[in-house]
Amino acid sequence: MAKPSSAERMLSIPRLFTEQRPSWTVEEVAAELGLPVSTTYRYFQSLLRFEYLDEAPGQGYCLGPAFIEYERIIRVTDPLAKVAGPILTTLGKTLPPGSTLILCQVYRRKVMCIHEQSVGNGLAHTSYERGRPMPLYRGATSKVILAHQPWRTQKREYEQNQAEIQAAGMGHDWKSFSAGLRNIRKLGYCVSRGEVDEGRMGIAAPIFNGTNHVAHSLSIVTLDQKISTDAEGRLITDVVNAATCISKKLSISVASDTTTL
Repeated sequence: MAKPSSAERMLSIPRLFTEQRPSWTVEEVAAELGLPVSTTYRYFQSLLRFEYLDEAPGQGYCLGPAFIEYERIIRVTDPLAKVAGPILTTLGKTLPPGSTLILCQVYRRKVMCIHEQSVGNGLAHTSYERGRPMPLYRGATSKVILAHQPWRTQKREYEQNQAEIQAAGMGHDWKSFSAGLRNIRKLGYCVSRGEVDEGRMGIAAPIFNGTNHVAHSLSIVTLDQKISTDAEGRLITDVVNAATCISKKLSISVASDTTTL
């Protein structure tokens, strides 16, 4: 494996800052990454200059305001959100009060919510909050994406998270795990109950991009006890149709961009 470049080492520093550990000192980062303190200090100076880091009085340093600016830019310019926005608005009008619509995408071998939209009072809160990475193997939102990933990705996920996958009820061995994913792929949707949040039901469908690859999903999260069998069937149809519509619009957008090149 090639030795990380100086740029790669510097860019790895902001990734150390998490919800569980929001502040670090230069010395702590140097020890964590196995770098000289003098080198780490230079990296910090560059990150501070571009406001990727900021001072946290008495605690060291925290993430800087540049990320807040970038988050807004992503929120108002994201191509998927622009395409999906009107479709989600229409879909939201047909959902039970308290439901939540979420768009998710693959992120660093996990699944992350990039857009959420509540209906009514939003009682069906979901742990798939915008910007929060979640496992690939728990909940309809994640599993419908994993079901459409390449075989090697699925195999790696099983080998590295076998105990968690078995605990999640996704199969007691690779054969049953793989068969379950093939069934989700065949159905074209996934339904889960209580796998992420107790009392909540998730119904998810894959979103295909212009190259027929799945890196996103659309989900409805609602209160499980309020949904009848007939209502569940209607929700499945609605989320599949909406995801299909988004996929078609993404394909048209990609084709249009290619034509203009």
